[in-house]
Amino acid sequence: MNVFQLNYDARLRSWYNLRSQIEDTSIQNKCIEIDKWWQQAPLLTHYLHPSDLPNWPGPWELLVENTYCTLARGLGICYTLLLMNITDVEYVLAKDIDGNEVPLVIVYDTYVLNYWPNTVQTNKTTDFTLSTRISIDSLKEKIR
Repeated sequence: MNVFQLNYDARLRSWYNLRSQIEDTSIQNKCIEIDKWWQQAPLLTHYLHPSDLPNWPGPWELLVENTYCTLARGLGICYTLLLMNITDVEYVLAKDIDGNEVPLVIVYDTYVLNYWPNTVQTNKTTDFTLSTRISIDSLKEKIR
């Protein structure tokens, strides 16, 4: 069953279990499992807007609201990484080779998350034209 169809307590427990289960694995495995977990989120066309960053939900509000667009899904990925003390993270808006604007989470300048379902790309940032960087520091503030 898709965890995002369950109640808040079940989503919160599953999210905690995800972080616990992958804590002692490689960074590549962490990225794969985090992306896989968040790729289950059902998507709306629009929920968050990049210019409205001060009003974006914190990690627990994101799970409570349970409303996701690709930007919100990437936000969830960022929160998961940050809560695991993985801080070499960039959250960017980019254009793919087809000209589509996509929010990407880049970890250690190597792993690209939040693009293709069940696929974490490595060393493929050259496939994108980066347009906007979203402040990771402001996301860290929402965790406190």
